[in-house]
Amino acid sequence: MKFYNKVALITGGTSGIGYSVAESLMKEGTKVAIVGRNSEKGEKALQKLKEIHSDVIYLSADISNSNDVRKMVRDTVTSFGHLDFAFNNASNAEGKPALTHEYSEDDFDKMMGVTIKGVWLCLKYEIQEMLKTGGGSIVNTSSLDALICSAGTTAYAAGKSGVIALTRAVAQEYGSYGIRVNTVTPGAIRTPMIERKFKDLTLEQAKLLEGKYSNSNAIGRLGKPEETAAAVTWLLSEEASYITGQNLIVDGGVSFIH
Repeated sequence: MKFYNKVALITGGTSGIGYSVAESLMKEGTKVAIVGRNSEKGEKALQKLKEIHSDVIYLSADISNSNDVRKMVRDTVTSFGHLDFAFNNASNAEGKPALTHEYSEDDFDKMMGVTIKGVWLCLKYEIQEMLKTGGGSIVNTSSLDALICSAGTTAYAAGKSGVIALTRAVAQEYGSYGIRVNTVTPGAIRTPMIERKFKDLTLEQAKLLEGKYSNSNAIGRLGKPEETAAAVTWLLSEEASYITGQNLIVDGGVSFIH
């Protein structure tokens, strides 16, 4: 009953970890709005989720755009009446790596627009709705690049580090209003993004890359989207009612090995 008839908004919800969270919550009876920028992918995800139950919608939005985010939150509340949970998962992780002196200002702005400004905008409008109903729970997605920084990822690492700091500041601001805000930091998870990397390589190169991912953690394999989804679902739930401002790392042990 902890999720039954609750309402969740999930950005980056049409595939990977976001889709798995939507699936997890819907199996518990939650009404869900999934958000993405690719309408074709969104409609496919929507039809699959409707096999669980019918209280799910797809919304198209660019989270770096204030008007889109405001509308996204408003449409969720219009459809379902209120907002209990949010998973701010949309990101921009597929830009070509580049050293700082070669990285364009335009690419930097695009990366930060989604990675940090987008999360801030989502929080801004989600919190406005949660304040009306006496509280809620929010999880933001960071990345191991915020903890184990890699060459060529300066903008992405800075943005994802900012998500952790933003989460902590917002958690302090709204804890007394019944709003909890936490971060989840996944390691190498077998998402469509990872699969696309493998498809661009030869079979031998793909095996080497998967071996590199697997050998870098204590468990010895890539994570599954549903494993991160389980962590997010728990953070959103009342079972985590005394937890806020925290960063839950779901990486198979990479961060403590390195």
